[in-house]
Amino acid sequence: MEKFTQAEKCVIWLDSFIGLEYKYKRQFIEENIDEQNLLELAQKYILSHVGEKEYRTVKNCANAEYINFLIESYEKKGIKLTTCLSKDYPENLKDINCPPLVIYYKGDLSLLCGQTFAIVGSRKSLPLSLNVAERYTQELISVGFTPVTGIAEGVDGKVLATALDCGGKCVSVVAGGFNNVYPKHHAELVERVAERGLVISENPPDTVPKPYLFPVRNRIIAGVSKGVLVVSGAMRSGTLYTAEYAVDFGKDLFAVPYSIGVPSGAGCNDLIKKGAILTDSPKDIIDFYGLTVEKPTVNLSADEKLIVQLLKDGGLHIEKICTALKKKVFEITPLLSVLEIKGLVIKSGNVYGLTRNDLED
Repeated sequence: MEKFTQAEKCVIWLDSFIGLEYKYKRQFIEENIDEQNLLELAQKYILSHVGEKEYRTVKNCANAEYINFLIESYEKKGIKLTTCLSKDYPENLKDINCPPLVIYYKGDLSLLCGQTFAIVGSRKSLPLSLNVAERYTQELISVGFTPVTGIAEGVDGKVLATALDCGGKCVSVVAGGFNNVYPKHHAELVERVAERGLVISENPPDTVPKPYLFPVRNRIIAGVSKGVLVVSGAMRSGTLYTAEYAVDFGKDLFAVPYSIGVPSGAGCNDLIKKGAILTDSPKDIIDFYGLTVEKPTVNLSADEKLIVQLLKDGGLHIEKICTALKKKVFEITPLLSVLEIKGLVIKSGNVYGLTRNDLED
């Protein structure tokens, strides 16, 4: 069993009571706690808030045997712990609103000491938005950033999968406990992230991810990150909570702009109006931090160069590309597929656009 001080064990014990509000736990911890005065402090801070029945549960568990059993049960499931009193507790979480009392994690906690950058967006994002998330993830990893996000469908899942597929590391912050990953079909993705990166939660393993936990969780995503990029989000998207926390914590906030009338991008446009940094290329973020990335030379055929030149003014439907180049669809489709494989073109429906604006004619 991992070694913890008596005070750290008491924090782990206290945090295991899911029904007890954070503020009462915090009051408890601010006392000079050890295993000898648990009952005294429990009666002082807990009894009056949870009632006699719940207090009896706390009282019956206020002993070293139960605390050790609790820690061992976490470790058997591969869950590691660090507390707000521990030396390895992440520094960038100490000054956020209501710092987590315990961080439950799988993977490499030291990643939070490096260059972390949040990439977040809506669960209901357009295919183009997912392509944008993929592109930013790849390029930010290439200059040394570790992407941080949630675990939801849409942008979160795309960021994590992209990071893993390109051999990078990533951090996922989940809203519930490790025994209740949501969505359930991302449980395997959580384990993959844990093997190559880090998954963290502020909640004990059996915590059910209730709706209110998601916006609360987002303060951790913003708190551990150097900056935050909002890839997509409607006006009432939960993603905007992360943006608000970023502003509150003094973090750099970036947002991708959208055309008029795109609901899943309206929140991004609103953030830009309020002062978020507009970014339509990963280069904006890379330049903002004074970083450099060398682009590999791309060899293009004569026909591929014609398509690239045509798309420099913006995305086009495949039929317009065919008309402009006076070619048939069956002649153009293979060329576009090759450009997609080379990472130079992205597709949304039958509309194609460039991923880079620095290609030579």
